[in-house]
Order: sequence, then structure tokens, then C-alpha cells
Amino acid sequence: MHSLEPVQPETTLGEVAEMVDMVRLGLTAGLSFDAALDLYCEHRSSGLATELAHARMRWRAGAATRGDALHEVAAALGVRALESFAVAVEEAMELGAPLADALEAQGRECRRAHRARVERAIERAPVKILIPTGTLILPALLLSIMGPLMAAGGMI
Repeated sequence: MHSLEPVQPETTLGEVAEMVDMVRLGLTAGLSFDAALDLYCEHRSSGLATELAHARMRWRAGAATRGDALHEVAAALGVRALESFAVAVEEAMELGAPLADALEAQGRECRRAHRARVERAIERAPVKILIPTGTLILPALLLSIMGPLMAAGGMI
């Protein structure tokens, strides 16, 4: 079944770390959480920005609480770091705690996890390169070397 909506690429930890950092920078610059999130959503066109913009509209319209809308974004995108972002925002808004400090630590953790995931992918690259090398290049190389030798020796 075909859908009419464009397919959004998978949200990565790098995108989440970028969003957390941009919101944190907005908060430290004196913006409210909503204004900082508005800036992120306006200047990005990723699936994460789109989902956050929809969530922002839902809590502004009163269809959901801020925490519920952020938890729904985390569930929809399937990124665990977004769940902890939602919890941090919800707790900071309820308790009046400084959100920028919590987001700084969370952004650092997201970047560390993203870096570890990229390093694992890089470590698997040589193994993935062996498959085409063994199945395509090596037989062609053997034929190009052995073919003339066999012809010269009268074996063919």
C-alpha cells in the first residue's frame, strides 16, 4: 500500500544531540523552552523537527500536555534519547529546575552514544568490503592472470 506522505529518514542520535544543543543554547541565551524549540523547528527540515513542530502545536492547542506530546514524539521516532529528553523537560517544567544544565549533560551523552555507534559502523566496514572483493574482484583477477598462463602452457 502506498502512502502519500514523504518518507522521513530515520532519526539519528546525532540529530537528537543537535536539537538538544540548540535548545540548550536558546535557553542560555534567555529564550523560553517553547521559543528555543520554535527556533530549532523553523530552521531544520528533518523528521525530528517535523514531529516536534506537530507536538508543539498539540500542546499549544491544549490537545496534550507538553510532557505527553514529547513522549509521543519519542515513541513515534523510536529514539531512546528523546524519551530522556521528554522526562528532563517535564521534570524541569514541573519543579522549576534549570533545564539548560540538564540538557547540557544530556547533549554530551547523546554525542558520546552517537560517536560510539559511528565507530562501530566504521569497524564493520572492512568486513563488508570483503564480500564484494571475494565474490567479484578475486575471480576476475584469477581469470585474468591464470587464463594467459594456461593458454601459453597449452592447457586450453
